[in-house]
Amino acid sequence: AIGRMSCNPAIGGVAKGQLVREIDALGGLMGRAADVNGIHFRMLNSSRGAAVWGPRAQQDMDAYSVWMRTELEKTSIHLWEGEVVSLEKQGDKFRVGFSDGQFVSAAKVVVTTGTFARGKLFRGEEIWEGGRVGEAPAASISDALERFGLKLRRLKTGTPARLRRDTIDWSLSDEQAGDPNPWPFSSITKSVNNRISCHIVRTSEETHARLREGFARSPLFSGVITGTGPRYCPSIEDKVSRFSERDSHQLFLEPEGIGNDRVYVNGFSSSLPAEVQDAALRTIPALAKCEVIRYGYAVEYDAIEGTALHPTMEVRHVQGLYLAGQTCGTSGYEEAAAQGLVAGTNAALSAKGMGPFLLDRASSYLGVMLDDLTSMELVEPYRLFTSRAEHRLHLRHDNAEDRLTGICREIGLIDDLRWETHCSRLEYKNRLKKGLMETRIDPNSISSFLETRGESVPQTPVRLMELARRAHVELRDLVAHTNPLDEPVFDRLAILSLESEIRYEGFFKREERDIDRVKRMSGHAFPPGIDWLLAEGISVEARQALHQNQPLTVGQAARLPGVRPADVAVLLLRVHGV
Repeated sequence: AIGRMSCNPAIGGVAKGQLVREIDALGGLMGRAADVNGIHFRMLNSSRGAAVWGPRAQQDMDAYSVWMRTELEKTSIHLWEGEVVSLEKQGDKFRVGFSDGQFVSAAKVVVTTGTFARGKLFRGEEIWEGGRVGEAPAASISDALERFGLKLRRLKTGTPARLRRDTIDWSLSDEQAGDPNPWPFSSITKSVNNRISCHIVRTSEETHARLREGFARSPLFSGVITGTGPRYCPSIEDKVSRFSERDSHQLFLEPEGIGNDRVYVNGFSSSLPAEVQDAALRTIPALAKCEVIRYGYAVEYDAIEGTALHPTMEVRHVQGLYLAGQTCGTSGYEEAAAQGLVAGTNAALSAKGMGPFLLDRASSYLGVMLDDLTSMELVEPYRLFTSRAEHRLHLRHDNAEDRLTGICREIGLIDDLRWETHCSRLEYKNRLKKGLMETRIDPNSISSFLETRGESVPQTPVRLMELARRAHVELRDLVAHTNPLDEPVFDRLAILSLESEIRYEGFFKREERDIDRVKRMSGHAFPPGIDWLLAEGISVEARQALHQNQPLTVGQAARLPGVRPADVAVLLLRVHGV
């Protein structure tokens, strides 16, 4: 089940796509996997500024899982299949027990339970135990986490029906083709191809009427489901109930692969009885004769409070125990993968006696997520959005390597191929920037280019950099037209990154001042074993807040209620002489 896509057969999206690019920049596999197994690629928000572009790719979900397992088998990682039924600490070691009676001793343990911890499935009046359809729950792991003093809460998610592809009338739907020149996720992928189209249909008042007929039997409305669901991915019955003024909702018909005939109905997640889902689906003209392979259902599961963790993903009061993924209260493949990378990296560094791997809000979306997750009381599954980042102009998908790869090379996360690719792209971008600054062009040779874009033609020779700053001039077109480097190399990711730097230069200067301040606060870890109640020079309220929360960094301490700016100034003076 490694890499199994339990729900949506897609990777990326707004903010999530940037996160996948960061995972790739940190040496992770998700971006490569998405490129190899992607069947439909789109850049979301491409009509807006590059800061909110979000790469997304529909996946062949069966092939994705096989590819991921195959890649892991090529490494020195030892894979061991079995159910964990006990986890306890004995001295400096953990003792992990399996259902077949075997045990493993480990200095560091990373727990990632997904939706399986005391997992329970719901569809109408049907209730059964499981982490997903056909797979048993993991009840014992919840008991183990509680014995470590971790407080568990119930969260909920859901999945829609799957339809058989050849029973859909595609002529009654709107085709959504992939981008004509799609962007890959990984920096080492040269190109990707679209192999299939998605389609769009809409619900109607009749659809909503059929759904409402089943509300009395809905576990969501009857109180049977007690867990809190994701606000930004509601079930279809929740949407119909909450937005009763709307007579239609958009649905996406997304194929789950090339080698299978399953179609995912994105936007129709439901825990209503099967016959209600069936009747509602058939009110949509394109689906009137559809064959349902599997009806939707809801999943309720245990998760911890993220504030119990350091931003390294280590449990604050249990040294050596790390958690990641939906166990920590997040939703989505991308958020889970990013947490797993951070938890695994820090577990390995700690085992080697090295310092922690920390990312701050100014350098990455991953840092934003980790800070939110470990310092805020969350009441629903956490999902990453661009609006959560204070510095989203800086945290673009096109500059993930510039922000992160150098840091990770130092601790061994980046292999030679990725490092060489990064250095080559950076060198090209610097040469191109120099070429734009130094190259002057005659007005006659650029006049038609500018006029077709509604731009005025200069009267005298002008530097290309001045033209690159114009609102209606795209740098890739300018470079293709003028070839300032006089070479056939054309790195469009580097060009996009440089274009953003040129366009947003004034904003960046202001943002860089804020970033520097955040980095000063967030980039310094406290030495272990501080007795905050005895700390001098800070207020009593701050001492109590620090003692209760045990922050790992100055930045995390600064966001605690009761810690004032004057207290932060003292903390900065105390850590590394800042």
